[in-house]
Amino acid sequence: MARYTEDSAKLLVESLLGKEVTLRCNYGRNRIAHYKGRVSEVHSHVFVVQVDNAVTDRVSCSYTDMVCGEINIKGN
Repeated sequence: MARYTEDSAKLLVESLLGKEVTLRCNYGRNRIAHYKGRVSEVHSHVFVVQVDNAVTDRVSCSYTDMVCGEINIKGN
């Protein structure tokens, strides 16, 4: 597991803009979701992943969630 600062998390996500990614979201109390999709939007505090084959079509995450370890993102 990588350790991020908010700035390094933002730089990582910006480098993955438009690319295929795997997203792991820890929602607490043993609720962990895995998504595959593309990073579609990057904003100052959040980013959006356009999800393939899921109930929801978009997932938004904050860079703070990456710092806390609740969100893990990997480029494919």
